[in-house]
Amino acid sequence: MKVSSLSNFRERPVIWVRGMKDDTSLVLDNKRSIIINFSVDDRSFKPYYTIGEIIKKMETTFKEYKQMDIITESYNTLRNSWKRMDMSSDSIIYSIIRRISRESSATTKLIDQLADKVVDMVNEVFKNEGKPLTIILNASEWIDRSSLRVLHRIFKLLPSSQLKLVLGFKGNIPSKYELKEPFNMLESVLVARSRIFKRLLAEQEPLITGEEFNECDFTEYNFEGSENGLISDAAIALITQNYENAFLACEKVLKNESIQSEEIYRIIGLVHANLSLYDEAYIAFQKALNFVNNGPQRAHVECLAALLAVKRFYNLDVARTHYDNALTFVDESDNRNRLEKGWIYNGLSFMETVASSKLEGDEKERLLDDVLQRELKALELIKNQQDSGSLYLKYNLLSNITFLLEIRKDYISALEFWKSAFNKLIGDEHGYCYRTGMLAWKAGKINESINYLEKAYQTALNLKDRLDTETILYALGYVNLDIGKYEESIKHFQSGLEISLKLRNSEQIEDFVRGYLQASSRMDLVNENIAVLQKKCENSKHTLPNKVAELFITGTQLEGKSILEQPLRQPKTKLSSYHPSVDLEAVPEIDMNEYLISNTNESNTKIISKILTRS
Repeated sequence: MKVSSLSNFRERPVIWVRGMKDDTSLVLDNKRSIIINFSVDDRSFKPYYTIGEIIKKMETTFKEYKQMDIITESYNTLRNSWKRMDMSSDSIIYSIIRRISRESSATTKLIDQLADKVVDMVNEVFKNEGKPLTIILNASEWIDRSSLRVLHRIFKLLPSSQLKLVLGFKGNIPSKYELKEPFNMLESVLVARSRIFKRLLAEQEPLITGEEFNECDFTEYNFEGSENGLISDAAIALITQNYENAFLACEKVLKNESIQSEEIYRIIGLVHANLSLYDEAYIAFQKALNFVNNGPQRAHVECLAALLAVKRFYNLDVARTHYDNALTFVDESDNRNRLEKGWIYNGLSFMETVASSKLEGDEKERLLDDVLQRELKALELIKNQQDSGSLYLKYNLLSNITFLLEIRKDYISALEFWKSAFNKLIGDEHGYCYRTGMLAWKAGKINESINYLEKAYQTALNLKDRLDTETILYALGYVNLDIGKYEESIKHFQSGLEISLKLRNSEQIEDFVRGYLQASSRMDLVNENIAVLQKKCENSKHTLPNKVAELFITGTQLEGKSILEQPLRQPKTKLSSYHPSVDLEAVPEIDMNEYLISNTNESNTKIISKILTRS
């Protein structure tokens, strides 16, 4: 079916075509659009392959534009970012295989920076030539997950008048969302594909055309591992969130029963967990236990199962059983045993911190005292160990102790401990400055708070880190509003709004509008500033969130209530480690960090009930 036959293509920026043929190179009139056409021929989900090929075609199409060199350089930085890591290093491996949660902040920012550079060039092309960019991709079921994130980011940041996307599929769009066999890697690939395309479907609202076909078939994959081996291949796939590639790495091993081990099932469990396939992840960890009967490695797998039970099943009884089991497999005879025992103590401490949320008064304080002592005991276990794995645990423990003090609302101790632990190590980083500033605000040290938040803002700005800059500006607006510096608050909320409009972050746009108008009301400038706000929003090339559009119709009324009386969202104490709008992955049902440091029992009622019923 030829896309050119679709009369309403101009009104719909995205089209998905089922059963798209290869003869679509002249699908659209190039007098009306600048066309980049590519059929995905890689069958391994190699990270950034598809976006790399698109950029190669851009180099030819837009060779006269100066920004093209900058785009190519930005792409190479993103593509090679993981290559700067020493994949044989314990610290890298531990930072990946110890986590159930995603840690994608660094990659997300590189994706945003690349997309921003493409946006700048397309804006200039459109201004000069009056033509949108149309990207046509065939065999889209094979687009690697990493490239899908970049493409979607570009789509999100460009107005529909300047970018058109056509995704063609050889068969049907993948639509198998549940996994029946946790160790069937090709079925796992299909489910992973279906879930990310389901997310894109919701985000892009494409026109879907073409006839119904059979389900996509991924049996024709062609995966070649690196010389680093399975653990590194899987680690790279987790770093780049390229889960289908990880499944193909595991498929290679599962075909040979003689080389199956605890390791392969542990990796499968981690990938399933990152895809929110939590039951399947737990089954994989249980399978891994069958391959290792004793020692620190057995303890490690028990800890992963326990962590999954706490963070995703909210079942503390199951978690406690796994941690108790883990303790029986370690002693303090050597570095590896001490390291693993330290991780068990760390996990037990987190589990009991969650358990403390169900308690009150002295009983709660006694349990939190025990948690603190256990964290300190874990530090003592590894204090003389200088290997990278032990150092990673040490910094994790130090951060968790700060977190524990914050949960106990001992903000002065949390602030001083955080500074003593990390100032020399990361004192110039904006993530450190942001958390220091927020802890100082909670501790009542206002001048120190503002100084650190301003430093965090300038550092993030210099790094062109828009995602963190947006978060920091909201905190600056909020804190200045809280301490009565309304003019400063208006300035920061306005600056943050300008970034959110560019990033098209609906929730953040609304947050900044609320803060901006509340600060304005304290200075009796609501009417004047609504006009300023409306002009800024109208100058944005994108459709405004419905709530903000409603605000301009109703004045300060939003959902029947005055926006001037509605409480603002309190900024987070730490910068986010992952960004769902770029990751395109589901977020956990409960943000455990936010839940544990929440200041009000009312906001915890539903969560506590959930934890109680599953324990």
